[in-house]
Amino acid sequence: MNKKIKIIIGLGQKRKHYRFLSKYLNIREVDWNNGSLSKMRLGKPKILVGFSLGCMVTIMHAEKYRVKTLILCSPSPEETLLRVKADQVIFLVGEKENWCLKEIKRMSRTLKCRYSIIVIRGANHRITGDYQKKLVEVIQSL
Repeated sequence: MNKKIKIIIGLGQKRKHYRFLSKYLNIREVDWNNGSLSKMRLGKPKILVGFSLGCMVTIMHAEKYRVKTLILCSPSPEETLLRVKADQVIFLVGEKENWCLKEIKRMSRTLKCRYSIIVIRGANHRITGDYQKKLVEVIQSL
């Protein structure tokens, strides 16, 4: 697994919540209080992952720089994804996140690239258990 793949975690999340995923991904925290959104140096990764509010950062990055694959895990709603520069977008969402799935379906219609939606059985708005396993499986398949 390529640890150069970065995951931007959501509001209130800490690296320690992602110990399992840290074996596979470079965990990036955002200091939501100091304007670090624009200061995050993500480089030009081929694959970029975001969770919840962290998806906002990955989307902003993918609007500036092309990425091969953008993985949005339980994303916070965005008005549009029209400016996203990606070859493909993969949405992951927990089965219990009906509100999020509804927003993903709406947002996906604004994309100019291929996309897929993966619903994780029994999962909610946390990357734990089966959600983590599915995310790793998706990344390994790329």
